[in-house]
Amino acid sequence: MTPNPAPSPWSPQWRSLHPVCTDEKILDALRPYLQEKFSAHFGPRLITSLHLVKQGSPCFRLPDGRFCHWAQTTKTASLSIEAAICAHMPSLWAGAHKYYPLPANKQAAAPLMIFVEQPAFPDILPVPAAAPFLGVPRRAYRLRLSPDATDPRWATILCNVEDPACKPPTLHALRIEPFRPRVHAQIRFCVLRDPVERFLSSFRYLRSADIFLNPERLPASLPQFLALSEDYLRKGAAKMQPQDEERLRLHIVPQSHFIGSEPSYYTHIFRMGEWQRLKHFLSDWLSASVQLPHLNKSQSESDAGLTPEQKQRIEALYAEDYAAWGKYF
Repeated sequence: MTPNPAPSPWSPQWRSLHPVCTDEKILDALRPYLQEKFSAHFGPRLITSLHLVKQGSPCFRLPDGRFCHWAQTTKTASLSIEAAICAHMPSLWAGAHKYYPLPANKQAAAPLMIFVEQPAFPDILPVPAAAPFLGVPRRAYRLRLSPDATDPRWATILCNVEDPACKPPTLHALRIEPFRPRVHAQIRFCVLRDPVERFLSSFRYLRSADIFLNPERLPASLPQFLALSEDYLRKGAAKMQPQDEERLRLHIVPQSHFIGSEPSYYTHIFRMGEWQRLKHFLSDWLSASVQLPHLNKSQSESDAGLTPEQKQRIEALYAEDYAAWGKYF
């Protein structure tokens, strides 16, 4: 069966990854390297498709030409909102892609999401020279790829993807970053959540999600997690692997870190749970009927299990959020 085409306008002859090498040449060079990796771990497997998923700025151009700045905050349904936006704007995430025929009696590799980081990915990717043009030999290249997932051109690679029209649900296509105003954007919005609810949601998510290299370093109880968060926010360091520490930091820093402290900057401010109102505006901005899937849905974030002393400590951690945004909680 012929796979569905990827959902963004793109040509194999584009040079979105390198100023000279075409995207097609780079994908063709990646394929044998990755197939060799797969064969070493799982036995002979063939790659029948490669799709690069981009990661871009949280300030983007809407279909009607206006610019939109969405200041994302962790644990405020950001993946659900992003999924709704990306379903109608695939150009935000879908990059270079190519399909390869599967020979008879051969087995394709299982679908896989490959993060562009060591040790699974090469520092240097050799790209063979193209055929000579008018008798002039073409140059071969050795591309230095990003050693981690911070380069927006190399956020992740989808191998033998089952549904090329669907963005991976756990991957952010729009970066979550410290607040930086984009005053040129005609639409500027954020979603706010009560800090105590957000803290409890972060604890439950970090305990349940398989995202830590050393999960045993994360406290198992809420009192231990609260003590760790207090210590980290005061000292700015935790006894964790750097990647684990960054994941912890993103989920416990105040919302003001991501959205600033000036409500007047925004044209639209939404409270967590105002989904009908948010759907109305997203549908208007995208000129489409937007639906909001709910991803990363955790248990009820009720604070009923907190002692008054614990709740006061959490509120003290986020004093700056209450000072700037208290009327929205």
